[in-house]
Amino acid sequence: MKGSLFLILVFLAACNRGPHVRKASSGPVAMQTIDSADMHRTVVDPPVTLTDAAPPLKTKDPNSPDGLPLDSRDEALRASLPFAPAIAMDPVGGSKISIRASTPTAEYKGRIFYFTNEENKRQFLASPDQYMKGSFSHL
Repeated sequence: MKGSLFLILVFLAACNRGPHVRKASSGPVAMQTIDSADMHRTVVDPPVTLTDAAPPLKTKDPNSPDGLPLDSRDEALRASLPFAPAIAMDPVGGSKISIRASTPTAEYKGRIFYFTNEENKRQFLASPDQYMKGSFSHL
């Protein structure tokens, strides 16, 4: 009890000391205003400009993740698809695929699956039910 009373008295004494004033070590600082500031112009280097022309922009297919242009076989395949854009997901790797005439495909239970490469297609066909479960099974 005496210890807590002592701490309270020390705390109250510290609070009643008043604000701490820090003394400046040097003389007073002159405040600059618009009227007293130096109004001479400052020379600034001009900004850097590019002298070479940029390379021409590559034309990309907006519906294709890889951005490669389509040929006539790809256009015919995409026209026959019942959905657009012609992008699918590889059930093995989970990556997006731009559907083209050369894209590996497999049919299982009345559905067509698209793959990024032949190895993924072989893995799927070895055990397709394994890839039918999970977060992408409803697609």
